[in-house]
Amino acid sequence: MNEKKLKRPSIPRAVERELWLKAGGRCEFRGCNKYLYKDGVTQQPKNLANIAHIVSWTPIGPRGNEHSRELATDISNLMLLCSDHNNYIDDSNYVDTYTVELLHEFKQEHENRIYQVTGMGQDYGVRIIKLYSKIQGQMPNINDRSISEAIMPYYPLERTLNMDLTKVESYEYAQRIINQIVDLHILSDSKEESYCIFIMAKIPYSCYLGYVLGNKVKADTFQFFRDTQDWKWRNGNFGHFQCISPVSDDKQNQVNLLIEVSGNINKDYIPQHTTYSIRAEHPSFSFLQSKEQVVEFRLKYREVLDNIRDTHGEDVIINLFIAAPNPITFELGRVIMKNLDPTIQIFDKVDNDLKYALIGYLHERIRE
Repeated sequence: MNEKKLKRPSIPRAVERELWLKAGGRCEFRGCNKYLYKDGVTQQPKNLANIAHIVSWTPIGPRGNEHSRELATDISNLMLLCSDHNNYIDDSNYVDTYTVELLHEFKQEHENRIYQVTGMGQDYGVRIIKLYSKIQGQMPNINDRSISEAIMPYYPLERTLNMDLTKVESYEYAQRIINQIVDLHILSDSKEESYCIFIMAKIPYSCYLGYVLGNKVKADTFQFFRDTQDWKWRNGNFGHFQCISPVSDDKQNQVNLLIEVSGNINKDYIPQHTTYSIRAEHPSFSFLQSKEQVVEFRLKYREVLDNIRDTHGEDVIINLFIAAPNPITFELGRVIMKNLDPTIQIFDKVDNDLKYALIGYLHERIRE
């Protein structure tokens, strides 16, 4: 019989159902993940799926071989795909690129992820906080899909807390908005949720969010990586921090504290006071890579604050100068002990001015 006149075997309903379940109703082509049971325009239910063969059902088809007949209805040889990617993998121009081995990789990778995500309990749900403001006139974009990838194996709960400061021009106004949102949606929440925080905002705003949240809630921050355009923390051994204290331990009314992680701070442009610093081994935009580095910084920062208070007393004022990414700036506020630490002021550059200007208080010492 002529191969071209053969009819494609129908897929048994039980196999079709199992494939839909394993794929989670989404396209299994790597990087697509399109939901296949809803029209993208009308949002109405609609079956958009194609059941594709890895090894063609006929020996003369794409990737077909002597096993084509026996694999025609075998679920291990079937993929749930959108129509675009079904056509793509069978296109004669690309069939050599999308080999049997690679398509099996796509299928296994996708189905393992669906199995893992759908097996999570309620404890794996986390509330997402986005804090964003204009930075040098640019509007930031915190992508929801990249957030979901970064927090795996956790998943985002339905309601995201958006702290939109893009129209805010002053630190004081930003403080009021952050206070309102935290009081209304976080501190008043009796559910004791866990939070994952994604920040693309001016340094003082990030510091203040950390200060308001403190250790009242369980929260993890994430770093945006420019080279890969994602928020996934990296594994491995990366650089460390060092604390530098002044030679003299004479008591002062004011001291400077420099946080030099993403770059160096020019001391010619800051007030001339006794200066402490926490420095990355090699300050650069790419220095911060792992969560472990954030934990190390937290401990170092606490150590320096204690040292300043013990040396200069509780009435000293700490002037904070910062060149650091957002997970670090968040910790600058979060670590502060409100009933113990001295007053801390934030300095930052304003517009194109080279010198640092006083922005406002991060923390005012509570006087009993």
